[in-house]
Amino acid sequence: MLVKLYQAKAGDGSKKKGLRRTQSYFMTPEDALSEAFALKEKMDSRYKNEIEWDYQGAFTGTSEKMKILKGYLKGNRQTTPFYLEILSVDNVDKIKPVSPIKPKSVTKDDKKVLTKVMKKLKVNA
Repeated sequence: MLVKLYQAKAGDGSKKKGLRRTQSYFMTPEDALSEAFALKEKMDSRYKNEIEWDYQGAFTGTSEKMKILKGYLKGNRQTTPFYLEILSVDNVDKIKPVSPIKPKSVTKDDKKVLTKVMKKLKVNA
């Protein structure tokens, strides 16, 4: 029986590279979202909270590769955006799930995104 695993990925708009823990796959989308918000928190602290996150934006991509949140440094939409992304893969026996990094705090807007992502993933399941 195949089981879906999830992975959190973040894109650093200034450095133009992705962030994620290698071999960090999770059993539930909630765990992947927790990891994504921890990565967001890490980027926010690195850029001294100057990233303006667009909580009103729509999700893009498929349920296998869904960008859930975009942010812009100092609100400048001409720059490369920061992003949070949830990936889903079918488990093969070689992949072992791990525990997510938990963010220190979750905002009200982050909780709304979490709820919307969970609804979308359940619809696509």
